[in-house]
Amino acid sequence: MRVLFVAHGPAHVPWIVPLAWAGQLAGHDIRVAARPQSVPQVTAAGLVAVQIGTPEAGDAFIRRAAPASGERPARLPPDWPSGPLGWSEERRLRWSDQVLALADSLADDLVEFARYWRPDLVVYDVGSVVGLVAAAAVGVPALAHTWCQPVGLYFLHEDEVPPAYLRLFERFGAQPRIGTDTWIDCAPPALRTAHPVPRIPMRYVPYNGAGEVPRWLRREPDRRRICVTGGITTSTVDEFGAQLLREAAEIDADIVLAVARPEVFRQQKLPTNVRLTGWVPLTALLPTCHALVQHGGAGTLMTALAHGIPQLVVPEGTDTSQSLCGDQVEQCGAGVHLRAGQRTRPGALTAALDDLLGQEHYARRAGEIREEIAAMPSPAEVVTQAEALAAAG
Repeated sequence: MRVLFVAHGPAHVPWIVPLAWAGQLAGHDIRVAARPQSVPQVTAAGLVAVQIGTPEAGDAFIRRAAPASGERPARLPPDWPSGPLGWSEERRLRWSDQVLALADSLADDLVEFARYWRPDLVVYDVGSVVGLVAAAAVGVPALAHTWCQPVGLYFLHEDEVPPAYLRLFERFGAQPRIGTDTWIDCAPPALRTAHPVPRIPMRYVPYNGAGEVPRWLRREPDRRRICVTGGITTSTVDEFGAQLLREAAEIDADIVLAVARPEVFRQQKLPTNVRLTGWVPLTALLPTCHALVQHGGAGTLMTALAHGIPQLVVPEGTDTSQSLCGDQVEQCGAGVHLRAGQRTRPGALTAALDDLLGQEHYARRAGEIREEIAAMPSPAEVVTQAEALAAAG
């Protein structure tokens, strides 16, 4: 079986690596379509990449142009996340515009490759609706790969569909796919939200990229250890990391500042209980830690939960995917969400960490969710289900 994976961005590539490798180990032929910014992550994982789009293609996603009159749907699906675990209507519409603009810039390359390679199945990141277009263009089933929040584009009724979505399919003579799809969902029961799209649960297997275990990480820490990280596509940690350094001396723990841009902190005076490491795979570091401080990345959130580590989420803004992660951590009881308006108060980070480390229920709940994740079907089991779907056509 030939399976075409479609990645969304550099921070999302790690999500699809375990399933792609499970497919490859089962004997299937795997290709991963990715924008130029994401190709290095794909090839570093030992997978075969197919570059789609240009380095500038992502500009349509990052800098969304205002849509023309009538381009937006009359309404979005009523079960999009809203309220305490969701985006505002404006944010959801803006996301719709961004995803469609990005898909439009990638569709020609992806459909051209799909028509040449003829996959039997397309597995696409829920943010890469272009994967659904490619599957329709070659007439094969598609599976979306997501976690918990239905923040991609799915339309259950025709009056929800913007003309731009229809044109993506019509451009290639394909029938627009409207209605319930099937999603592979890595969210454990504690984080799962209700929506009508059928889901195939899959165990989250942390993959944080290649790396080496440094010598200081080969022995047990002398006291409690806190990991501070900020992902690879956001600079939020630059702000709250600097704030944490100012308060670090008051924290009774060793702090590991494992960040993608260590140069931001090299000019600052580091307290004696802070170690600046640069990038270290979280799968090597987190098992030695008692807590995690992070920016609100979904992959970081799930990696911590897979290891049973409580976390403090410090997102940028109040209407972002990062703030959704903070809400999820708070709602499931595995950590603390320090909102943008709260963290600027002097001592706010220290107080939140004291709460996280001082209240045993956070660690206990994180441990319970770790067990939920471990009990979910493995990527190898999901490959079997994908095989059946492809065979059914």
